[in-house]
Parts: sequence; structure tokens; C-alpha cells
Amino acid sequence: MSPAWGRFAITELVLAQRRWLCDELASRGLTANSVIVADDGNIDIAREYGFEVVEKDNRDLGMRFNVGYRAAARMGADVFVHVGSDDWVHPDVFNVLLELDPNDIVEEMPPTAVGATWKKAPTLIAQNHLTAVDLTRGVGRRLKVNGRYGCIPWLIARETLKPFGFMPIATGNNRGIDGALVRGISRFAPNWRFQEADPLWLVDFKSDTNVTAYRTIADALGMTTQDEDPWEMLATAYPMHLVEKARSLVGAAA
Repeated sequence: MSPAWGRFAITELVLAQRRWLCDELASRGLTANSVIVADDGNIDIAREYGFEVVEKDNRDLGMRFNVGYRAAARMGADVFVHVGSDDWVHPDVFNVLLELDPNDIVEEMPPTAVGATWKKAPTLIAQNHLTAVDLTRGVGRRLKVNGRYGCIPWLIARETLKPFGFMPIATGNNRGIDGALVRGISRFAPNWRFQEADPLWLVDFKSDTNVTAYRTIADALGMTTQDEDPWEMLATAYPMHLVEKARSLVGAAA
């Protein structure tokens, strides 16, 4: 699920990869679709790639995420994943689901005393590495997130969002959506599980129109001492036609 607004060239790049992702997951036995929340030209881009669309204006970003979650719930999703409209996600992120029945993502916690009653604790599966690519200069960097909750894409069990009517984010949030989601679900004490992730499993594209600049992220999370060639990195994990599509945006108004 991705809210999208403006940045049409980047959206087209991202949804081209999203289409490849969903098709690749289908070949592995996982059914996946994407819900795009938008009220501009991104609607046409989403429909071109065969994705579900929810029309919602950009005045309340938190609510845009909420209506996206609700749409995915109506479609019968067992696992929810929100992804930025400027991110690529590799299919290997979802390999963990091949090892689990979706119902097994909800784990039974053992009692610590005789007669104690425990509720099932939903598990959120998270990553802690990503690759950022600066489309204004054509450079990239592999990064590690040291925060308690890692970074998206989070694989969120249906049971985690159900108590909120699949609307876990407080209204009025226009920034810090990941944190708002964590605050919303934290009262149910979900069990966070990290999986070993290659930095290329999440690729975050930055441009001069992004709220958070590439340099800001690189300085805050940088593991490497210098920028790398992003196309060589991406070509090891993604189809070349997608890598070339990304490269074509370098220095262009996105």
C-alpha cells in the first residue's frame, strides 16, 4: 500500500518495479497486490500497472494511510505492507512468509505463572538495512537503521491492525507516519521480529522534491565512507530494464 502525490516520474519508476515484484511473488506462490492512494495523475499510473486505487486528497497523510489499510483489508489481505511511493522492495523480503502460515505470525506467549491468561501477541517482521539512491546526482549508499523498530517495509499481521478497524494512525499526521503507526499499535505490545536483510531489499529513491534529502539520510545512517555507483549495486538484485529506467531519471526534474 502506498499513498502517492506528485513526482509522477518517480511514481512510474516505482510502480513498474512494484508490478515486477507482484508478478515475481506470484511465481513463488504468494498472492500480492498494491493499493495506491492518490487524487492526481498517479491514479492513471497505478491503473496502468493493474493496481487498486483509492481516491483521497493529500490534506491528511495519516488518513491516506488509514484508507489504504482499510482498502487492503476489504481485499482480504492477511499481511499488510506499506511502502513509500519512492521505494523499491525486493521479493526476498517476503520469503519469510513462505515459511509461515499467515496465522502463525500471531504467536501464543507462554504463561509465567499458574493460571495466568495471555493474549496472542501479533508479530511485526521488520528490516534494518536499506539502500538510498540520489537521483539528482546518480549516487547511492548502503545504510543501516539502528532504531528500535528498524525501517519499512514492515510485514504487519492482519491481527495487528484489526483492533483499530484497520485505521491505526491518528488523524492529522502529515509527517512521521512510521512513528505514528508505532505509537498507534504499541498499546497492543506487538512482538517485533527482525529478519536479516540485504541493503538492496529496500531501495529509497531521493530527488530534489523529497521532504527528506538523500544527504540527510546518508549522514544520519551512513555505514560507508563514500558514495557508490547505484547502478552497479541495483543490477545485482533487480532486472536491468528497471535499473536503466532509474538511471534515466538522474538529473531530470522528477
